[in-house]
Amino acid sequence: MRVFVILILSFPILLFAQKRKNQKDTSAILSQSHRIEFEVERDRSDFYVVPGDYHGILVVEELAGASLDGSGSWKLHMVDTAFNLIWSREEVVPSDGNLLGYDYSDGKFYLLYSKSRFRSEELVVLQLDARTEENSVYEITTVFPVSISHFEAVGETLLIGGYANFRPVVITYNINIKKPKVVPGFYDNKNDMLDIVVDEESKFFTVILSERMRNKKFTVRVKTFTERGDLIQDNLLNPGEKKSLLDGASTTFANGLQYLAGTHSKKSALYSQGFYLSKFINGSQQFNKYYAFADLNNFFSHLKPKRESRIKNRIEKKREKGKVKKFNYRLLVHKILQRDDHYVMIAEAYYPRYSYGNTGTSFLPYQTRSFSNNSYRGYQPYNPDFLGYKYTHAVVVGFDSNCNIIWDHTFKIEDTQSYSLKENVMVTGAGRKIILTYLEENEIRSKVVDHSEIVEGRTFNPVKLSFEADEVKSKDPRIEGVERWYGNTLFAYGVQSIKNENGVAGKVNRKVFYLNKIRFNLDREVN
Repeated sequence: MRVFVILILSFPILLFAQKRKNQKDTSAILSQSHRIEFEVERDRSDFYVVPGDYHGILVVEELAGASLDGSGSWKLHMVDTAFNLIWSREEVVPSDGNLLGYDYSDGKFYLLYSKSRFRSEELVVLQLDARTEENSVYEITTVFPVSISHFEAVGETLLIGGYANFRPVVITYNINIKKPKVVPGFYDNKNDMLDIVVDEESKFFTVILSERMRNKKFTVRVKTFTERGDLIQDNLLNPGEKKSLLDGASTTFANGLQYLAGTHSKKSALYSQGFYLSKFINGSQQFNKYYAFADLNNFFSHLKPKRESRIKNRIEKKREKGKVKKFNYRLLVHKILQRDDHYVMIAEAYYPRYSYGNTGTSFLPYQTRSFSNNSYRGYQPYNPDFLGYKYTHAVVVGFDSNCNIIWDHTFKIEDTQSYSLKENVMVTGAGRKIILTYLEENEIRSKVVDHSEIVEGRTFNPVKLSFEADEVKSKDPRIEGVERWYGNTLFAYGVQSIKNENGVAGKVNRKVFYLNKIRFNLDREVN
């Protein structure tokens, strides 16, 4: 589910990818084989992009204005894996509200709208079958207002997660029965919803919650359900008396086996001091293993060599005394990925930045944790001095079936800032090789690792343009990024103002929203 990246586009123009002038690719295995552009005009509506695996990419355009009956008018564009625009058509959705989220599952695209701008309990879902190009519209009433944070599809069921009266709630909606059902066991003021994980094969879904304990520390509760919302297992992690679990990510529930990973702390409800890894078999917790940041081999390798060396020397001096050097970080944890015989967890380090009058900028060293409908993912009450979240690096950890860490890497993140917490680094790969990618400042930045080895270090590939004479004059840093698509294929997106003295379609200057297809050839040798 995505809630929500807003993209500003207009009519599509198919173009061939050419290399940008005066810039040189640095990756030996990354290629940008195709590009598609959508011309951006003034007073045009917003666009949204939904990746659909091998069925392509659905581009959703909100047309300006509404129909006579008050319904919203939308235009859908389907782009195939070769970056051909195979069809475009307008759809009328019985909604005068906003597009709240989207998902793709088993050959179908799902778009979730609020039916009314003033009644959040009334929703509309547009389903598009990628195979037949047919669509269906479902109107859903949740009875009570819900602030939606998650939207997923599993089998024939839609999952809507969010908050009602600041308490978590999960609603299922079977598209055949056409009746919403509130999943019991969530409406609790001591819980905060972290994530919903769907297993496409088994049709199970897992809800991950942060739960406040009697000793005022935090732990993680994991509940797994069938597609119909029937409870299979309910796991509450026992962190021990001196630990607090701040967040959690889960594998899917397969053959009774489930792994959880996240960050832990001793006192702070916000700053973590390391990672924890947990294993469950048939709902029974086998163990919790804790790792301090100082236990990792490469946690500080994103720093300059001299600074990294000083930190490692301090760690070693503490270790000689039988102690562990403590470090405090804010981390945004991603979902766990399974790779052959091991698992991969990734987290991004960040900190909030504030402006205090004319005294310059700084960051708030501590914030209290609030259990509100947006407390996860770093919700901030309105603060005119808040400048956004600054990201520093991503941490990637590989662990085995017994939750032993077998390798770790870091990936430096530069120039990246956002007003809401979001995952910037996309993780793909095949077999043992892991690819880390993000887009910033018109550059595709990547790193490839193979367990403890670095296959290709951090590289900078400029986003390729459509023609040799193209020159980027400006871009919008708020609208750019990388998305996973299928296999080792991703796509980059963003907005660029481009000048071409030769003219394109009679224009010297054009403003476009672009999609660039990205592939990594992991079989190619790296020099």
